[in-house]
Amino acid sequence: MNQIEKNSLLIVAGTALFMIMFGIGSIPLLDPDEPVYAETAREMLAAGDFLSPRIFGNFWYDKPPMYYWLVAVAQFLFGDSEFAARFPAALMACGTSVMMYVGITRLFNERAGFWSAMILTSCVEFFYMGKAAVTDTTLLFFMTGALLSFIHKRYWLMYVCMALATVTKGPIGIVFPGAIIFLYLVVMGQLREILRMHVIRGLLLYFLIASPWYYAMYTVHGMEFINTFLGFHNITRFTTAEHANRVTFWYYFPVIILGLFPWTGMLWQAAKASVSESRIDDMRKLLFFHVWWIFVLLFFTICKTKLVSYILPLFPAMAVIIGWNIARMQSRLRHNTTFYGWAAGSGIMFVLLGVGWIIGAQYLPEADFSLVMLGVLTLLLGAAAVFALLYYRDIELASWLHVMIGAVTMCVA
Repeated sequence: MNQIEKNSLLIVAGTALFMIMFGIGSIPLLDPDEPVYAETAREMLAAGDFLSPRIFGNFWYDKPPMYYWLVAVAQFLFGDSEFAARFPAALMACGTSVMMYVGITRLFNERAGFWSAMILTSCVEFFYMGKAAVTDTTLLFFMTGALLSFIHKRYWLMYVCMALATVTKGPIGIVFPGAIIFLYLVVMGQLREILRMHVIRGLLLYFLIASPWYYAMYTVHGMEFINTFLGFHNITRFTTAEHANRVTFWYYFPVIILGLFPWTGMLWQAAKASVSESRIDDMRKLLFFHVWWIFVLLFFTICKTKLVSYILPLFPAMAVIIGWNIARMQSRLRHNTTFYGWAAGSGIMFVLLGVGWIIGAQYLPEADFSLVMLGVLTLLLGAAAVFALLYYRDIELASWLHVMIGAVTMCVA
């Protein structure tokens, strides 16, 4: 078992708290989703009915109750406010960062764990969703917990996490981890591992935790609940587009490019190195994370309804691949490690995003100064990161400059 460093853990936790908690109560809840989650929790709390979600006096079968419960607790503790509505999602995001550090450190090494967590914490998609009063980061926490539990062979914990993910967002809580794990075992030729995963007893544990709410809802509301929750909010959303203009196979590629920023430029080099530069043991582990992100991307590319938040679960896997590569480069610094791929990829991304922010200021006059400032800082810090790589060959400094660019982007945006 690799050593967990207290200082590194504190840095990860502190960075996550800053990136996620900063400003979460300073702006009103944003349509269309945030007010719905806050109002549903408020009405459950007012009615004293924590079984049936409701909004404007009507029963609401959109999502399972986990996030409503968490928001109701926050509203009870902190009052009815934007902070209370967003606090549970933010807390789950911070927990995911810490979980990443611990899990990846024990899987690879301390440096890989540290940078995997820092990459996830400072990328745009993660802190954007972590500040939103929606279910996605709560789902991410439990789903990431289930998948990391599998790779660490903590199978009982895996079933518990899948059950809690199911109480958070429905069947996806078991379908996604189950499919990713099964595909990985197929690719590795290790299907016999299923015999050691306590499947029968594990599924009993899963249903013991996940099914009571669903059974109680069916008992109270009958087929209306089944038809609306499973029929419309799960099956129909997969087969029918809610937003016809988004039905393109390439919809999620710009989301990944912007969502992974400021680390996007490293992704190709890291993915390539995970195959060509890794030891056999590392390659087998890294393959799991490749199966993870590819499955999520393909599933939601096929899915007709497309939302930016849907592919949040693939970002931890990409963060691990990039974090592992940074750790690899640090360990091989004396062996003529090449920096050109990283410098070129990141340099292009910094120029594109920096210029993009500046041009965008023309179309958002109410935020023109902030956007210009963000663009200039992105260009300056990006140039410093590239210089650190090419001239000083300093991986640590370049990585921290990437984190700084992510923090600046969060604060200004």
